[in-house]
Amino acid sequence: MRRSPRTFPSCLALALLALPGLGHAYSVCVGTSQELDDAMSQVAATSDASITIKIREGAYAVGPGVSFYLNLTHSNQTANVSGGWSGATCATHHAGAASTVLTGSAGSAALQLNTGISTSGNTINATDLTLRNAEGILNDAVGACLHVLLNGGATARVHRMRLDGCVGASAAILDNSSGDLTFANSVVQGGYNSGAPVRSLNNNAVARFAHLTITGNTATSSSQEASGLFLRAAANPPSQITLDNSIVWGGIAPVGIPDIATDGAGIVFTRAHYDTRSHVNATITDNAPSHGDPGFLTPTQPRLRADSPLVDSGVSLAIGGSMDADGDARTQGAAVDVGAYETNPDRIHADGFDR
Repeated sequence: MRRSPRTFPSCLALALLALPGLGHAYSVCVGTSQELDDAMSQVAATSDASITIKIREGAYAVGPGVSFYLNLTHSNQTANVSGGWSGATCATHHAGAASTVLTGSAGSAALQLNTGISTSGNTINATDLTLRNAEGILNDAVGACLHVLLNGGATARVHRMRLDGCVGASAAILDNSSGDLTFANSVVQGGYNSGAPVRSLNNNAVARFAHLTITGNTATSSSQEASGLFLRAAANPPSQITLDNSIVWGGIAPVGIPDIATDGAGIVFTRAHYDTRSHVNATITDNAPSHGDPGFLTPTQPRLRADSPLVDSGVSLAIGGSMDADGDARTQGAAVDVGAYETNPDRIHADGFDR
């Protein structure tokens, strides 16, 4: 999606001029939708090797016809965009998805991340954001809440996200052509989708999915691939795709629509918990328990009860990171939990509900 040029606001420009080494690093703290939009527009114009956008806690809505769109246009750039910041200069960070919310519209996704066409060596890291879009995006080639595009050896790391109530073909579309993608410690729930809520298309690529909870999304088409997760790996050249310590369960769909579906070789599941009606053509390793009720607190609250079989049942992962979707320490017991949330025994109330 192309964006129109923006004028960078004078207050942000002055802040940037005060930064040391401006020729090498672009860094900004934003607190309004306009500031966020302008900051992301400025990214496309800068050749700085290091880019940082810190988004304050609060709510942000896209403008007419455009997403919050981070697009790298030069090579060898690393961009970090994250929510959960507070303080006069974004000096304080609250890890976890809940406190910073980006909302899309019928014409645009909440967040698009593009590592750059005809570039090389680029990395985008995106963390600590809730993405919403209840209006129903009309563009079925773009995820209603999240769209990630990787090209030519680029890297994208997307952690601690909550995609909540995303209406459109998919909540997240992850297009990975010869790139390296990680999507981890994130929740996708409550959407209405005519395609798979999370749809990852991979060609000569590496894609790692870990500690995801995808649940409670409603299928609106009788012919869509899945009501939870769809993974495609192009056959030639092959891709490497892993799904670890994740829950894909409880999609609301017509008969015959699976919660999870795969297409292609080179896909490996480890400790993936999914509905038995899924269409899985993957290598399954160390996967018990793999089916049945995951033990959520409620259908709309997909944290695990203390008695869930998925508590302490995961495997240690370097790619999973040290924090869950709430920003809590990933290991709270004998082993990591399966899914986006780590159960904290000290936070469980007598009625079984936490938080």
